[in-house]
Amino acid sequence: MKKYIGISLIIALLLIQSLSFAEDIKLLTKGEKIVILHDDYTWEYEKPITYDFDFSTIKDNKIPSFLRQGISANKATIITAVKMYLQGWRYTMPEPKSAQAAWGNYDGRTTWFYGYWHNIKIEAVSSSTPILKSNGRFVGDGQDQRNYYRNGGSPRWPTKIEWLLSESGGVEP
Repeated sequence: MKKYIGISLIIALLLIQSLSFAEDIKLLTKGEKIVILHDDYTWEYEKPITYDFDFSTIKDNKIPSFLRQGISANKATIITAVKMYLQGWRYTMPEPKSAQAAWGNYDGRTTWFYGYWHNIKIEAVSSSTPILKSNGRFVGDGQDQRNYYRNGGSPRWPTKIEWLLSESGGVEP
């Protein structure tokens, strides 16, 4: 198996070497390691994630000021939200499209814009909550639901993670 990965990497490097590019290129290997290919034709594995934040200061219901306030959350939820925030993930709450649409109104004739995840650092999107991978990174599904809407009544109540990583909208979970 390692033989095939090595051969695949060599082929990828040769193909990319024949191209002229001005920026670094990141490739995700099957083992979830990220290989960075530099414009000078050198490569390296991406360094592990480090955070410039003191996680020992987090306690139950003590939400850091850069996250959205207004709810109670346990330490584990806050730590997850901080890590996602520092990696660039934000959530945009679903919004009513029709005049009759309101949180808690389950009338199927109302229309809503979907809520969605977006990453401000790597310009990624996700329709579902990004998942923590073994390399310490949160990865979304790549589904872009911005400006799409659906019929069928009020969406489900937001999760605490969605609330903490949004700026406005929704109802308290």
